[in-house]
Amino acid sequence: MKAKDVKKEIKAQTKNASKEQYKRSTDDEAAHKILEDRKLFLKEYRKPFEEIWKSADIAYVPHRVTKSVSKKTLVSDDELGWRSKPINLQADDEWQEDSVPPNPYIKIQTAMGIIVDRNPSAVMSPAAKKYMNNTVLMKNLYEASWDIAGSRKAMLKPFVFNCSKYGIGIGRTFPLTIKRDVRNLDEYHPEDTKKNKYTESSQVYFSDVFRESLSPWQVWLDDGGIVGNFFSFNDVIFYKDYEWHKLKSQFGHLQNFPSVKPVLKILTDEHELVSSDSYAGTAKKNAKLQERVWFYENLELDLFVVETEDGVVLVNEPMPQTPKNKRLSVYSSPWTMRDDKTPYGIGVYEAMRSDQKMYTKYRNMTMDQVVLSIYKEFFYTGTETLEGDGQMVTRPGKGRQVSDAKNIKWNEIPGPGEDAWKSLDYMMARIDDVTGISKSLQGEITGSTAFEISQARESALKRMKIPLEHITDALESEAYISCGLIEDIYSVAKIKLLSDDRYIEPFEIDQYETQDGEQLMEGRDYEKEYKEPQLNLQRDEKTGELKKSQTKSFFKLKPDDFPWEGVIKIVGQSIIANSELLDRTTTVELMNIVVPLFAGPREIGEKPAREIVKAYNKDPEDILPDAWLQPAQPKAGPELFTSANSGGAPAEEGKTEMVDMSAGVGSKIPAARNLANSVRTMGQR
Repeated sequence: MKAKDVKKEIKAQTKNASKEQYKRSTDDEAAHKILEDRKLFLKEYRKPFEEIWKSADIAYVPHRVTKSVSKKTLVSDDELGWRSKPINLQADDEWQEDSVPPNPYIKIQTAMGIIVDRNPSAVMSPAAKKYMNNTVLMKNLYEASWDIAGSRKAMLKPFVFNCSKYGIGIGRTFPLTIKRDVRNLDEYHPEDTKKNKYTESSQVYFSDVFRESLSPWQVWLDDGGIVGNFFSFNDVIFYKDYEWHKLKSQFGHLQNFPSVKPVLKILTDEHELVSSDSYAGTAKKNAKLQERVWFYENLELDLFVVETEDGVVLVNEPMPQTPKNKRLSVYSSPWTMRDDKTPYGIGVYEAMRSDQKMYTKYRNMTMDQVVLSIYKEFFYTGTETLEGDGQMVTRPGKGRQVSDAKNIKWNEIPGPGEDAWKSLDYMMARIDDVTGISKSLQGEITGSTAFEISQARESALKRMKIPLEHITDALESEAYISCGLIEDIYSVAKIKLLSDDRYIEPFEIDQYETQDGEQLMEGRDYEKEYKEPQLNLQRDEKTGELKKSQTKSFFKLKPDDFPWEGVIKIVGQSIIANSELLDRTTTVELMNIVVPLFAGPREIGEKPAREIVKAYNKDPEDILPDAWLQPAQPKAGPELFTSANSGGAPAEEGKTEMVDMSAGVGSKIPAARNLANSVRTMGQR
């Protein structure tokens, strides 16, 4: 926003603001007090962890300790690691190595690269038989919602980044509707564009489930929350900073918004958003018209409060979700547990910071010795003034004449010995051990054969098991929130007005119907419109049953496709970056085991096949033949041993027919049994 626009906006908002001083209602005053009291307590509870986060912020960014012409350095603090307090250096110290090895950056980036590679995959089990058909739809809608909202980039990547860096990752899932005011050109006059005529409308270009990552700096979690038990979290406080035009777009329709005064503000290094009045120079020049908005969710009180920094209550109402799906919108995950009493965990940097300090010291001392061994110190005798003050300074590539070269005595300093390099290797090994992020995870090849390489990587990934389990637990909590919101959003039709087909006005049907279904929009042309997402699903026109399809198509939803209740299990391995070699090996092993089962009777082979597929963290819907994915049909008479695709014809006696995978898994492995020996030669997993 340009400066003149800012002034214009301030003037306009001030003009439209209520002349009376803002005064809270009785209900708003009670909500305000609950929020402020809780905020005060949780801020004190979180303080001990903030010093760790500050040190992580400094250590993560690759840098040199000395930075500038002012010859200042960062002092080392025994408790916190490298801090930003500058002290002066002597000029003679400038030759010494003063860099900080970027090990925290490498380890955190590696951890994030391993864990975040794909969208999560869910295994959903219906809570009752009546939800079985809807389970197929809900699973597809949930997984599709990640692509629709771009959630891997918007939430999952920064979530895991914060988790590894600070020891706590925090996400939020909520219904988001984004509207944009547009002008449609009705008449165009090229000779005089001022005569152009427009029709203004509000256009919705996103209305769905949205996920975002919240920085730990902007969230205060329930102090009574227990890691992994999301039912133990009763409330949460968080804030978001909005530039004025976004603030007005989201909250401008609310009753108390005119009491919000536009003010130029500055974001400080302490994460505070303060008025620019007390600042000058560059800081004041960079001030923005923005406002901090606080959010408070409390399950026990069924309370949802939205309030500005200045205490203007914008929202004071029950939790926005339906009673059935009422949950906090915020979920969290530690990297590793600190203890069982706090949701704030231990991150990669905190685990390695002591060893990192020692490694930095050893490395810089070793590099100093390398320098001294190359550019040797020397002594000389004589009365000649060589540099004006009697001192002689070595400069690479420069020769200096003296009266008698024999008077120069070089101090032979040996380079770092084997022990010095071993010490560095030892310290790096300690960092690898405490973080669990070894060289093999950073891309270093370990092993001579393909199987040895894949085994070494899989062994290294075991240290990622605990962080991955915590993250998976958080994603499962998120999945329940998402599925509840999907049901709320997708099961309710909207009204499409046909009087103007250039845009859609999204109104809930309930606004236009009585309890008896009487239409309240007489004289207007309209139709009911449900969301029509692109899914890998098809509906049997006769039975109405849903089944998986190999191709995506626009899927028409029906009211009876909802509701859904059940259990959700997020497959942890689904989000991590797998080795292609390891993936192929695993697939071959899996197919080698389950494909022979497809040739036998479904009654015998289906159950073990499903269990085997699940044990390999695969979805049975992706592996089992299409015929097995349909409800089993009762057969009259004795069972005949037939192939899965034989159409019921009996198999020849004494002959085992190889299954045709084209009906099920798509001819991925045409002769799976013949692969058994080659897989076994690679060893056991």
